[in-house]
Amino acid sequence: MASNENQLDVLLQAVEEVVEQPEDLEGCEKLIEGSSLKNNFLRIGQALVTINDRKLYKRAGSTSFTQYIEQKGDFGFGPRQALRLLAATRLVRNFPPTIALPTSERQVRALVGLEQQQAIKVWVKANLIATETGVPLTHRLVEAVLGKELPASYRQATRDWQDYVSPDSDYYVTPPHILAAVRRVFAGAIDLDPCSDPRANEAVQAARFFSAEEDGLAEENKWSGKVFINPPSGILDGQPAQARFLDRALREVGSGAASEVLLLLKAAVGASWFGRVLDQPHCWLAEQKAAKKGTAGGAGGGGASGGGAAGAEVGKSPRGMVVVYLGRRVKEFCDQFSELGHIPGLNGWKAPLKAPKE
Repeated sequence: MASNENQLDVLLQAVEEVVEQPEDLEGCEKLIEGSSLKNNFLRIGQALVTINDRKLYKRAGSTSFTQYIEQKGDFGFGPRQALRLLAATRLVRNFPPTIALPTSERQVRALVGLEQQQAIKVWVKANLIATETGVPLTHRLVEAVLGKELPASYRQATRDWQDYVSPDSDYYVTPPHILAAVRRVFAGAIDLDPCSDPRANEAVQAARFFSAEEDGLAEENKWSGKVFINPPSGILDGQPAQARFLDRALREVGSGAASEVLLLLKAAVGASWFGRVLDQPHCWLAEQKAAKKGTAGGAGGGGASGGGAAGAEVGKSPRGMVVVYLGRRVKEFCDQFSELGHIPGLNGWKAPLKAPKE
């Protein structure tokens, strides 16, 4: 592994080269094309951060960072690797100068999404083990330390965040039968998905969406209309990403900017923020989708109906997920999602709202 001083020089040199011409897309592209991922991931990553954060991709005629990367075949990597490089660079450039820096993005991939101090703790311990034992400092060593050093909640958050930046992940894609129920609740189109990208939106088909690099939580990105959210369950700026999107949704519906919001969340029972989920109409999704209700069936929960074509199975829900509804048309939510799982207090939520007694 290269020395700490050499790696720090590489990072500082990469920053200096880009900052010299901060608005120069061509300069960033030349830096990327002239570097090798094997030895210069920090140099390439810093150039990508500049292109993304300053939206230089628009100068190439692209509407998003991922679209820009897809069109740059001469870079030698696609959108998924570009997002990984972005995340790793942002993590590593905040490492203290007293610790060794990674030589590849893969070494620290498992640490992306953790709180900064937790990531540093794992990285330093992996370095110590490598130095004392002579074992190569590979991603496998880092992942082994991570598995022993941190509680399961942190390890899961890291995996989920990686899934979020990976368009090829199964977790990243919302199951079609859930999207169909969302559209039925909304009586048609989804106006906004603040956690998406062009590929994911092929399924969601929202009129507008914000990608990871655009940041759907940024205040300048306005929410409006009927909003569907399947947020990552990692850590953003020291807080659970799901909690941040839930709080933003509550605020937007409360102000009237968004008329309705449906969130697909990973259950976090016991977390302080999850209590806000339980205060709203919500559906615990059954892992295996029950058959459709027959036309003559009652308005019960997720049981099967009489049979025939009306009882055809329509999909399988992801494990440990809950759908939360924010808005005034609670009955429509209950009617559609009671088929997909369990809605606590179903009859109470479905009842028409009554004016308080004077």
